[in-house]
Amino acid sequence: MTVGSYISILAEKLQSLYPEREAKAIAESLVCNVLAIERYKCLSEPERTITEEQMEKLQAMGAELLEAKPLQYVLGSCLFAGIRIRVREGVLIPRPETEQLFSLAAEDAEAVMEASEDDNFNVLDICTGSGCLAYAFASEFPDAQVYGCDISTDALAVACKQRVKCVRPVFFVADVLQAPPAGLPKFDVIVSNPPYIRESEKAAMRDNVLKWEPELALFVPDDDPLKFYKALAAWSSALLKEKGVMWMEVNEALAHETAALFPGSEVIKDFNDKDRFVKVSRG
Repeated sequence: MTVGSYISILAEKLQSLYPEREAKAIAESLVCNVLAIERYKCLSEPERTITEEQMEKLQAMGAELLEAKPLQYVLGSCLFAGIRIRVREGVLIPRPETEQLFSLAAEDAEAVMEASEDDNFNVLDICTGSGCLAYAFASEFPDAQVYGCDISTDALAVACKQRVKCVRPVFFVADVLQAPPAGLPKFDVIVSNPPYIRESEKAAMRDNVLKWEPELALFVPDDDPLKFYKALAAWSSALLKEKGVMWMEVNEALAHETAALFPGSEVIKDFNDKDRFVKVSRG
């Protein structure tokens, strides 16, 4: 079978789960990964022959996709801010919005670092999950000491084993709903992407998320949707340095309510013009 034929067949089957355009993109990504070819070659070389060994692998992975298993879990990794992050079931898949969160926070981190008179530049990623934000900061700021924490030991096991070439972040177990652990330093930058999707919003979500991704990292009760941000307010009060900055990803429907929990905060829109981030400036 040829590359073009296989992509067409798989994409058509995936349309039972995804819109046509997304289904085709997923099929192309799978083929590019298995055949180890650039994306453009799927278009420029549609008559390329798939070997028997490659076809066996494609069929096995394609079957997983048709069970609504996310492509990132099928491949075992994804790109985030230019680095490859390993993911598996039990660990939240990094979203483009979270990548934008890093980009925005990194710009502020540059300014904070330049203005700082302290030789120790510390970054904390709360609810780190796969460690994507922590590793992105560690890669971008090699002189910084980056920390990441999560309540999930499964997530931290993945975070600790990432194969990113950088000064490795310090990961530790912590429940953000409790007081910060003793002995932590003060931080110049704090970032967080905590659970923020209300239980009532599940009805609008796809099976590739609901059936596969960890509920612990996604959902909050409708009667207390800001529980993690209330806790983050306490953490930032205790841990954020004077003149430090904090960035959080938030529920677009609750962005202004979230910002109201933090003095000196502002709501920032994402690339889809949704109220997606809250920035807190100290001092």
